[in-house]
Amino acid sequence: MLQTTNLSFSYQNSASFDFPDIELKNNEHLLILGASGIGKTTLLHLLAGILTPNKGVITINNEVITNLNPKKLDTYRGANIGLILQNTSAIASLSVYENLEARLFFSKISNKEKVVDTILEQLDLTLVKKQKPNTLSTGQLQRLGIALGVIHRPKIILADEPTSSLDDKNCALVINLLKAQAKIANANLIIITHDQRIKNSFDNTLVL
Repeated sequence: MLQTTNLSFSYQNSASFDFPDIELKNNEHLLILGASGIGKTTLLHLLAGILTPNKGVITINNEVITNLNPKKLDTYRGANIGLILQNTSAIASLSVYENLEARLFFSKISNKEKVVDTILEQLDLTLVKKQKPNTLSTGQLQRLGIALGVIHRPKIILADEPTSSLDDKNCALVINLLKAQAKIANANLIIITHDQRIKNSFDNTLVL
């Protein structure tokens, strides 16, 4: 469950944003559409606890994350929020497998080897698990980014422009992968994008 109320944020000597309220029940997903500069990424960073709102409340799974101190927020985010960014946040010196192991390190998940092997199989990365990120194709890197964002079974999955650079076929593939992983994790999926092609894939759409 995710809920926001009266969220606003201002950058120093720059733009300020007031965001509509959001309320998602368990397993509900949301597509947030908007042009560049409208505040989409700012909203994603607020939902992830990376930015602190000037005012307003964010509640995730009955936890008011806007009330948490930085240390507790870091711990909560690591365990409960999955981030899928435009540029994969993989560690270049580690293999695909080692990157996923590292992502699980602070998540207190048992059977780590089984969890990693399962996500590799689900996202068709088993054959490249010993490779470094810089040897992967664009599609493999994208799937690794999804794996890093969902492997710890977060309560909310936040994806920033996951399809904007893809052709129609791969766009549909990525959306289906994200939805499937959200179902497995029993998580809310929120996608922030300007890509109008995926509107029909979501029942809930918010236009900024």
